[in-house]
Amino acid sequence: MYQYKDIKQVHLEVTEKCNAACPMCPRNISGGKESSFIINAELSLADCKKMFDPAFIKQLNIMYMCGNYGDPMMAKDTLKIFKYFREHNSKMKLRMNTNAGARPAKWWVELAKTIGKRGRVVFSVDGLKDTNHLYRQHVKWNIVERSMKAYIGAGGIARWDYLVFKHNEHQVEEAKKLSQKLGFAGFQAKKGQ
Repeated sequence: MYQYKDIKQVHLEVTEKCNAACPMCPRNISGGKESSFIINAELSLADCKKMFDPAFIKQLNIMYMCGNYGDPMMAKDTLKIFKYFREHNSKMKLRMNTNAGARPAKWWVELAKTIGKRGRVVFSVDGLKDTNHLYRQHVKWNIVERSMKAYIGAGGIARWDYLVFKHNEHQVEEAKKLSQKLGFAGFQAKKGQ
């Protein structure tokens, strides 16, 4: 059994909100209508302060946000929550997974400054301008590209995760080259369905 003092890592599911409608995501029905159990809930900074006191945050090695039902960038207080954790633990690793299809560039710059060199963002981008939206439905390439450039340009460490499908398999090498050009620390191609 876990003891409170032994917890060193937290996966914070901050929201059910998402700007995409990926066909294999359980938050919607085959990329269409939202599933009936989705209420688009999100945690606020106040909620996180109640759940995670400074003493607990100090004992953590890692806090990451990777949505099972939503994308962390969609929650109103995501940046404030990352800042709260960083304020109370300058050594912990902060991480986030995202499709990067929302938020202004200045938000991504601020996220890069908050996470710093002790953490990273994983950009889940499954294709290029003409194919990413085929799986990441409703996600606009120009916003994704702007977000990636802003985050990395502000010194953020990032990895590009690329789900390989029949419709985008011909672009894996091109995407990998783009990732290197943009300054990604890594590129990972993974088999989709």
